[in-house]
Amino acid sequence: MRDVISERVARARRRRHARRARRRIRGSQALNKVLRLTLGPWLVRRYRVTAENRELLRRLRPPYLVLPNHSSVWDPFFVNNFVPGVIHYVVSDANFRSKLVEFGLGLVGSIPKTKVMSDLDTVKNIMKVKEAGGIVGIFPEGQNTWDGHTLPMYFSTAKLAKLLKVPVVTARISGAYLSKPRWSRARRRGRITIRYDLAFTPEQLRKASTQEIDARVLELLDHDDYEFNRVHRHKYIGPNRAEYAEIALFTCPQCREFANLRSSGNLLGCRECGYTVRLGLYGFFTPVSGTCRFDTIREWNLWQIEELRRRIDDFVTSAEDTPLFTEERVKVEIGYKSMPLEAYGTGRLELYPGRIELSGRGGARDVFEIGRIVGMNVQSNEYLEFYHRDHLFKITILDPRGCTYKWDLATRFMQERAASSIVV
Repeated sequence: MRDVISERVARARRRRHARRARRRIRGSQALNKVLRLTLGPWLVRRYRVTAENRELLRRLRPPYLVLPNHSSVWDPFFVNNFVPGVIHYVVSDANFRSKLVEFGLGLVGSIPKTKVMSDLDTVKNIMKVKEAGGIVGIFPEGQNTWDGHTLPMYFSTAKLAKLLKVPVVTARISGAYLSKPRWSRARRRGRITIRYDLAFTPEQLRKASTQEIDARVLELLDHDDYEFNRVHRHKYIGPNRAEYAEIALFTCPQCREFANLRSSGNLLGCRECGYTVRLGLYGFFTPVSGTCRFDTIREWNLWQIEELRRRIDDFVTSAEDTPLFTEERVKVEIGYKSMPLEAYGTGRLELYPGRIELSGRGGARDVFEIGRIVGMNVQSNEYLEFYHRDHLFKITILDPRGCTYKWDLATRFMQERAASSIVV
């Protein structure tokens, strides 16, 4: 059965690749005008969005490159609302798997890109947009932030800017994470500010090294929503502010147990030791039970990352072959890039030293070697995606409070540890 699925996947891959090669990247000017008259004003009012240095955008003529930081799902629309013309955003090809969504993304001129992997077709399409005098938009972090702080940026963005030789505009978004955190299903009423800056002119790009371009973009986009709000003290008002925070926070800072945190309304607590905090209107934690170890998700996340890294080191060197993480109910699908996915199996997911195992019905067992996993990333919070032996696997944790983030981190830490142990 698995061989039949693999053959169907291969055929569909060839068809989708041919269609993708023929795709014309051109945003609809008519649709752009409609969105500016409808969705744009609605978002600005709903999220109280303001822009700084807008005169830069009035003076600048395409083609140019726009690089925003990534804090929320609405970021592309926030940024484009103040930019004259259509921004052709580079978008994860996971969004192109539905023909209906693919059609909609085509109307707004989106450029498909496989996350965390090099993609020559993407670069070719970006060059086509530039040659047509268009505007290209790229989120250099590759995904939106888990904790309100700018993520590390892909160095390839600086290389691309050097290649394009067009003006580079940064758009630093403040307040979007506190308005709608990645892990939350509810928005908060607060304030969002976008600061536009001209990072480089074509002449400056020619003189700058790739390292200097990367450093300058990081300087302009580096941002922490919590430090921003310690100064500005904006309220972000809404119910159930802590609900689903365990999607991002998976380690209790008091007992250090994994996967025992549960949220309810504005509270987040540990089922093991009772540690509980409340998430306030300004985005900060206050204690309910025990001492508040961290007052922001950012500080908590930095601690849990290092705690997980330490636990991974102990786990890999341990003689015991027992799982560190287990998800009792997951659904797995198989595919390739932007092609539609097919059902692969369901069952229990377990993380062992050097491998992830899927135990299905009837005793069937699939093994994904950590060393063969490529392009691991989290899509839309619930989905863990990676390539293994030239196939894309999408894993959905069926528990709506399940945390894919810890699986992503643990896999990366194991891979980093294996790479550092290689003797050259």
